[in-house]
Amino acid sequence: AGSVCEQTMWLPLRSFTRPLSSAPRGPLIRRLAAVDSLQRRYTALEEETIRKQRALQLQLREAAAELQVRRQEIVSGSAEPTDAEVTSSDAFFSGREPDEPEDLAGAVGIPGFWKGVLGGADLHVNEEPAVSERDWEVLESLEEVRVEPWSTPGGEGDNDEMVAAAAAATGEEEVPAGGHLLTFCFGPNRFFEPGAALLSSELLAHSLDGAGSVGPDGSAVLRLYCTEEGDVVGAAAAPFCEGRDPRSKVMVRKRKGKGKAGGERQRLGRAGASFFRLF
Repeated sequence: AGSVCEQTMWLPLRSFTRPLSSAPRGPLIRRLAAVDSLQRRYTALEEETIRKQRALQLQLREAAAELQVRRQEIVSGSAEPTDAEVTSSDAFFSGREPDEPEDLAGAVGIPGFWKGVLGGADLHVNEEPAVSERDWEVLESLEEVRVEPWSTPGGEGDNDEMVAAAAAATGEEEVPAGGHLLTFCFGPNRFFEPGAALLSSELLAHSLDGAGSVGPDGSAVLRLYCTEEGDVVGAAAAPFCEGRDPRSKVMVRKRKGKGKAGGERQRLGRAGASFFRLF
């Protein structure tokens, strides 16, 4: 509808000039020329607006990247906040400084910061909690989260395999031009399989920068590639050690039947809600 309205408002002059090409330059031609002039002014204004929007978007990205780096320095403990950063906050201080929690006295950085962020986000999928109790154990080792833009390289026609993979990932014929990249950095832990290659989606394998692997201590960098609307179209996930996958709920029950097998305990795994199903 928007395209139809725009074409109706700014119909090109050439649509009229063919039947009027042999007519004298009378009042009608002057009116058409004036309309064409207005269209050209509109086009120039639109192009200038787009240029300014791109410049502002670039400034925002650069500033956001600097703020995320500074935030992580404080969270990790590699740097302490400045007086200006502290006093400009109105979230914690209202006349007096609160007491330091005794169990965190002498702590480096902000322990459990990212786990607390996710816990406060109240994440739900289909009205069910998106983070399970077993997820929280894994998220204890989450050290950093970054959000930045991403785009498929090369534009249209860049890679037929990438186009097909992206279409399959999204269920759409059109390939997502880009969106938001969420990076989750996990420190040493006992859940991810040490040394294992990260599992990457087809879109990631064909069009982005590869996946990587889990460190010898279980540390890993997981990534989610999302459209502007928030749909996940690519991911790099870490394999879990046997028996430690939070996506699978283990149930123990007695085996039915008579004889030697009867009454034995049987371990059964079934799929459960998990934050890591996003990957």
